[in-house]
Order: sequence, then C-alpha cells, then structure tokens
Amino acid sequence: MKMVGGKVKFIRFCRLAVIVLWLPACTETSVDIINGDVTGDARIGFGTPGMTRAAGVVNDFTAGSAFSVWGWYVPADADSEVFRAATVSTPDGSTWGYEGTRYWKAGRTYSFYALYPTSGELTSDGAVVSAGYEADGTLSLEGFDATVGYDLMAASARDMSGDTPEIVPLGFKHLLARVEFVGKRSVATEGLEGFVPRIHSIRLYGMYKSGNFSAKVTDVMDNAEILAGWSFPDGSLRTTSEHPFASYDKVQEVTTDGVSTVDVLLFPQNIDREYCLEVTYSSDEAGHDVRRSEVYLASLPLAVWEAGKHYRYTFTISDNDRILFDTPTVNAWTEAVGGIIIVD
Repeated sequence: MKMVGGKVKFIRFCRLAVIVLWLPACTETSVDIINGDVTGDARIGFGTPGMTRAAGVVNDFTAGSAFSVWGWYVPADADSEVFRAATVSTPDGSTWGYEGTRYWKAGRTYSFYALYPTSGELTSDGAVVSAGYEADGTLSLEGFDATVGYDLMAASARDMSGDTPEIVPLGFKHLLARVEFVGKRSVATEGLEGFVPRIHSIRLYGMYKSGNFSAKVTDVMDNAEILAGWSFPDGSLRTTSEHPFASYDKVQEVTTDGVSTVDVLLFPQNIDREYCLEVTYSSDEAGHDVRRSEVYLASLPLAVWEAGKHYRYTFTISDNDRILFDTPTVNAWTEAVGGIIIVD
C-alpha cells in the first residue's frame, strides 16, 4: 500500500527484512554465468542467477523494479567513480540492465552501494529533497517524507577485487519500520443481538512526517545504527489530528478475524508520548451512536520501532463500548507477550 495525502493507498514495500541481489560481471550485453562463475569479458553488470533461499532473504523483485547504484575503486584515478546514481532496472523481475558499459580493472578494489527505489523516483515523486552516497559509503537523505509510502532500502558490497571478477551480493536492508493497526470484535460477541461494531475513521498522528538520514551503509549495519542515522531538524512539525500521518476514512464493520486499517512505513524511532491513534467507532445496530477514543501509543508495552520489523497493533471494540488493545506483536520472528490493555 502507499500513503497519498493521508489516505491509505498501495504502499511499495517488500515483506521480508533483507533482499539479496547478485551482480555478475555483465551488463545489457550478456555474460555467461556457469555454476556461479563468470565467463567471457569482465564487464560489470547485474543479474539474478538462481540461488538457495535463506531465512529472511528473497531474490524476487517484480517486473519494472529499479534501484540506483554507486560504485568506486581504489587506488583512485580519473575513472575511479564507476557508477553514480545509475539506474538498474528489470523488465521481467529476473534480468537486469543499465545504460552504458563498465569494466572491472585489474589491480583495483571496488565498493558498490545501492538505494531502492531509485534516487530519481524518490526526488521526482517528492519523497526526498536529495539522496546519494559518498565514496566512503555514507548515505545521505535530506527531507525524506515517509507519508509518500516508499519502502526505503539500502545495500553495499565492499572490497571486491578487480583481479577476480565475481558475482557481487547486495543485501538490501529496510531503513523504515512497518506499523499496522487492526480492528476486530471478540469471538464471544458473535450473535450478540444489537451489537454491530464498526470503525468510522482512524487517525494516526503526533510523529514527524519528514526526516533526514546519514549513516555508512555496510553489510553489517545493524538496527541501532539505522535508528541513530535518522534525525529530525529543529523546527520540524509534528502531524496532528487535522493533518495526520495517516488516516482511514471508510465506515467498516469489524470481524473476529480483524480488519486492517492504517498500514504505514514509519521512521525507526523511540515511541514518543505524543504519538496517538484516534479511533472513531460505533457498536449499535444502526451505527448512529458514534464515539471517539484516543490511544497514546507510549502507554502500550512497546518502546521503539526498529527498521525492518513489522509491528501489529490489534484493538477490539467491546460490547461495553470500550477499546481493548492486545499487546502489540512484532513480526513472525520476534516473540510477543500476551495480554490486554483496556482503553476507556
């Protein structure tokens, strides 16, 4: 799904925490890859050869996907900047190409850095003021607007020898956290006469919509480094109920399975006491007795949102006109503690 103008639309995000691409020595001019080895001319290029799927790793970008790549080698000379925000795209999700041709050079050591989606797409869509890498691997993003809904990811492959051209792995890491809010009714209320719980609207606000990022991207970059890389300049404005970070404005009857409402990508951050979920709901049969509840997320047992994790907040509209929050869960590989929080 993608957030546009505070409404829930289709966001461009990948479900798993890491995406691995392989860069065999080829460009749009093909190079043979046999059992993982490069044959033919030592042209630098991009492809997705078959590989074993590992936990948390995927290699299935969709047709039309693209990322930007930067690359340098040392010792430096006049041509040591090999790539600068070059767009690498795939027409079918498996073959990759870019304009021009670059070659490996013997006696040089290469480092490659990538940003998904492309820097051009981010700037043209108003998601960022500027985006780019320095030769030391520092990624800088100025004025990234998280409400646009991009799944921002970065990757690096460092210290590759030009003497032995080989497949170059780029392990993409999410730079944002996915946060979802689900409304439901309890199984015990099924068949209860006159009880028809409905959501009328949702507002998520209190957090900043835009921020800056600066950090060195390495294959061992952890969530603490990503968290520290995000900052919010002095004078940044917080979102409000009138101008929320995200909203859900559909009158929707909830079920025991739950209804996903707001599903967004947010900055990794400590959860501030001003972060609020405002729920407007009803439980009478006609849906006329509309009530509103404000839930401050810091009151729930979760203190931080980390990059690459999926946080799911589930609330129940009870038959005594209260909102009951389950303990937030953190995606499939993190164990969550049970319990219910009651919001009057």
